[in-house]
Amino acid sequence: MAIAIERSAVMARRAKRHRVWQRVGHVMTYVGLFAALVFFLGPFFWIVTTSLKGNEDFFAFPPVWIPTEPSLKHYVALFTRSSGARYFTNSLVLSTMSMIAAVVVSLPTAYSIARWRFGGGLLSIFLLVLRMLPAIIPIYIVYKMLGITNNYLALVVIYTVLYIPFAVWLLVGFLRDFPVEIEEAAMIDGCSRLRALVQVVVPIIAPGMAVVALFSFIATWNEFLFAIVLTGIETKTMMVLVTSFTSGGTDMFYGEASASVVLGVLPAFAVAFMLQRYLVKGLALGGTKG
Repeated sequence: MAIAIERSAVMARRAKRHRVWQRVGHVMTYVGLFAALVFFLGPFFWIVTTSLKGNEDFFAFPPVWIPTEPSLKHYVALFTRSSGARYFTNSLVLSTMSMIAAVVVSLPTAYSIARWRFGGGLLSIFLLVLRMLPAIIPIYIVYKMLGITNNYLALVVIYTVLYIPFAVWLLVGFLRDFPVEIEEAAMIDGCSRLRALVQVVVPIIAPGMAVVALFSFIATWNEFLFAIVLTGIETKTMMVLVTSFTSGGTDMFYGEASASVVLGVLPAFAVAFMLQRYLVKGLALGGTKG
């Protein structure tokens, strides 16, 4: 009887220690998440508040974390004095057109690789490796010879070509996980292969295509190297404007620089918010088999 009571007491103490360590683990997890949140969002919070401050608050001590009288004058100056509207419109047009073109071109390419093993099993990996090659110098030489270094369509083409390998690599995974029996049943019912792809496959893998579209838009929006080399004054993008404020001579334009950074990240957030319903499904679809 005494042995049983002692064992019960030992088990109770172990259970209590387990609960204590479990609570400590939860607390440490939340502390770590909070620290990561502050680390990653803290600079963005500072940029947002700086874009709303007056010029006298930039070097105030102690620092002005939240302006008492927030103002949008730096955003107005960005669009009126620094031609921010043109840069923003250029980025929006280029990113949207490149996103649509990348999805339209990569879907049939990925479908042929996934269904017919076109190019063998290494083609999708080979395409991805090509994306990593440094191509700015030969592309610049070709564009310069053709006289299309300041052209919307030429920029859309190069952005589409640059993103297609990654888009194909993603879509191949989604299409290989798609049950081929569903597609075959649609063709037995009278659908052609193209109609089955458009009306049966595409609606089901729409979350995966949303992931591709989002990554394409963000990659094009944030692209800087080709944007600064291949563009002229009429086609420069928002990222070029952002860097122009951070490359010297910005002592009088901290507000405009901060406003340009905020405007530079908002469209990506907006697209991610609009596609969030499909985004989680697409990431889950790409991470499961069968």
